[in-house]
Amino acid sequence: MRSPIGPILVLLGLGTTVVLVLLLVQTMGLRSDLDDARAEFATLRAQVDAQEAPMTADDLTRGLAELETEISDALVATGADGDLDGDPSQPAGGDGTLDELVDRLDEVLERIAALDRRVDEICDSVPVC
Repeated sequence: MRSPIGPILVLLGLGTTVVLVLLLVQTMGLRSDLDDARAEFATLRAQVDAQEAPMTADDLTRGLAELETEISDALVATGADGDLDGDPSQPAGGDGTLDELVDRLDEVLERIAALDRRVDEICDSVPVC
């Protein structure tokens, strides 16, 4: 005698086998994705470790102090530090030529721009800046 439930049980067994095989294939695919992600993470970690250490706040403070000193020295050297006893017919820089003053101001502006770029680089490597 044959049971009418026999074919249903066979179909359920085949369905379960198919589902388990698909689950096994999916698990193997996820494992390879995990291995790829771990390898990429290790590569990124090595790149971060190899990067130059960012400037500290002390380095930035020291750089700003040096820039301030250089600007102050430039003002003293050109006579534009508030000395009002000079010849009024001369430009604010005293007896230096206008071209020298413009060149010096361009140099100072370039240094300020370089410092600004460096601050931007530092802020890029800091999560909260």
